[in-house]
Amino acid sequence: MDLFIINRYTDANEDNDVVSRETLHLQRLKQKIEERKKNYKNHTITPDTITLKEQGPSQDHKINNEISNENQDVPDEQDKTETNIEDTTVYNKSKVDKPINEFKVLGSTDFEKKIQVERVLPYWLSHAYRISKNLQTLTCVVEDQDWLHSTLKATVASEGVTHLFPVQEQVIPFILKEHKQPEPFRPHDICVSAPTGSGKTLSFVLPIIQILMNPLGHHIRALIVLPVQELAAQIAKVFKKYCTNTGLRVALLCGSAPLQKEQQQLMRYTQTLGWICETDIIVCTAGRLVEHLHNTEGFSLKHLKFLVIDEADRIMDNIQNDWLYHLEKHIQVEMQMSKTPHINWSTISSQKSPIHKLLFSATLSPDPELLEQWGLFQPKLFSVTPINDTTNKNIIKKYSTPDELHEHYVVCSAEEKPLIFYNFFANLKWDKTLCFTNSSQSAHRLTALLNIWGSGKLRVAELSAALDRASRELVLRKFKQSEIDVIISTDALARGIDIPECDHVISYDPPRNIKTYIHRVGRTGRAGRKGTAVTIVINNQVHMFKEIIQSSGNNNIQQMVIQREVIDSLLENYESAIFETKRLINEETHIKVKKSIELKRGPKSKPRKRKHNENKSINRQQTL
Repeated sequence: MDLFIINRYTDANEDNDVVSRETLHLQRLKQKIEERKKNYKNHTITPDTITLKEQGPSQDHKINNEISNENQDVPDEQDKTETNIEDTTVYNKSKVDKPINEFKVLGSTDFEKKIQVERVLPYWLSHAYRISKNLQTLTCVVEDQDWLHSTLKATVASEGVTHLFPVQEQVIPFILKEHKQPEPFRPHDICVSAPTGSGKTLSFVLPIIQILMNPLGHHIRALIVLPVQELAAQIAKVFKKYCTNTGLRVALLCGSAPLQKEQQQLMRYTQTLGWICETDIIVCTAGRLVEHLHNTEGFSLKHLKFLVIDEADRIMDNIQNDWLYHLEKHIQVEMQMSKTPHINWSTISSQKSPIHKLLFSATLSPDPELLEQWGLFQPKLFSVTPINDTTNKNIIKKYSTPDELHEHYVVCSAEEKPLIFYNFFANLKWDKTLCFTNSSQSAHRLTALLNIWGSGKLRVAELSAALDRASRELVLRKFKQSEIDVIISTDALARGIDIPECDHVISYDPPRNIKTYIHRVGRTGRAGRKGTAVTIVINNQVHMFKEIIQSSGNNNIQQMVIQREVIDSLLENYESAIFETKRLINEETHIKVKKSIELKRGPKSKPRKRKHNENKSINRQQTL
């Protein structure tokens, strides 16, 4: 008997197998059709009940049986299919005959909106000191305040200030009181969130000067960090003004002067004492501070008492050279921090007093994770609008604008945008106006258009990052002296800079976020003066702009409608002004390209004389 048999391949067997498989598939399809017809007839709609049916052979089990049957011979497959058909008919009959068990569906089928989870903030954020926004009725008279030094009272009176603003009335006494506590107790760090133009600068200038008036050698005792050069120069000017007759020295480190010149003004070397600091208060930008920490010999912050961060949210968003890390590292190295072996009055009193941190901003973020980066000690929050003050159930009002500010927006098409903008100067006769764009190129084009369109009647100047610092200061000085009617700027000027008597702010390009909007409109309506802010919005930008405004909880902005007849009256010289502006921009671009090509090629070299070849030709002629 053979162990195995190899059958010879024949085409007939294959044809028979194909025919049998096709018939089997056909029977399966007919069977499924009959089952679906019966199920459809017996089907009843029961929305609130679920019917429990007797468990029968599962569909997977049927499929497995069918697959296993395929591997068998053809007559076996036909027998199995007949038995399967009989089983299914019996099974369908049993489903109809047996009783039905029912029960109610638990729960409801209606979809309800989820309850919004209320955030839980730290105690100091949810329980802020409330600051009044009313700058019209001031009740804090400077002369009646006993906590303010007589020298500072005289300086404040010489500047024409008779009353303190609400933020100054609360913050200044709080800082002075914190520094009167005994030495082991640390002062509470503070965060101040108040609108632009509400007097935040004097809130830290006056208490710092009063506490540091007692001389303590040649040391840096106050450091004020700001995001931009113009703002740093403005704060340094205020410090120098109020430091008269106090003996305190103020230094500005912002990159306006070379680094070596700033080092000479900052440090001085002596044979007996070594390096001596020539200033008590430093006002600087973040990037310049890092340069002095690494490159200025003798620069020490060992005796630092105050660290003030103005426009704190922007400094954290645009960290330059990771200045906070370098500052903390420098202070730790200078202090030579180490654990004391015994805790007693001698070791506690000999420890250096900690640095008092003061954070100021008009758009201070209430996010605890961001504030945690500053390492604040038991902080206190002073806010015009408390974080837990909600305007409605869904909006938390985080930022605020002065009550004296009137906000509007204008909706137009892209073609009508320059006409709407020019209408404020041609028909409404606006002056002392500050206009914001989203790019320096847009600011330059708009400046050129207004200068050509106004034909010399409208004095327009550009202020953007494309200009150097001296040119920007010249433009600001002419605007303050009413020699310029309109300044067209980028958002570089929208942070903290005080522009006196700015009556109007126009956002030619809508802001990208709520913080930018708050700082733009904050250039007007400062210190109790009335101001108007207008944002020009294209039709497809209206929805985005309204979402930005609603994110701050501000519902006071109104739409300004300009009649079509007014726009049509400005079309007379518009086309010629646009054509002339394009020609001017093209000429400037051509000149820039030509200069860049010349710089790449370098100076033109003179053609070399081919003396060697000439000598060769002469020698050949002689030989011939």
